[in-house]
Amino acid sequence: MKIKKSKMKYEDLPDTITPYDYADWRGIGENKAREIFNSKDFPRIEGTGVKQIADKRAVYLYELGLSKEDRKEVLKEMARRII
Repeated sequence: MKIKKSKMKYEDLPDTITPYDYADWRGIGENKAREIFNSKDFPRIEGTGVKQIADKRAVYLYELGLSKEDRKEVLKEMARRII
């Protein structure tokens, strides 16, 4: 199996990412990225219809293995620091 190299750094990702951005960042194929985006616990932005988008910060926390509750708390703290 050939492993793809990541084409993009986290810092270069737009604030909201698509499966294509995720695939480039993680060095995986687009089909695998869509599969991950459609997984139950993946932090997609809700209410966007068929559009598959996610906040890059939430995705990063997901990649770190944080629980859904812990991700929410970290994102709340990040928002507090911005405001």
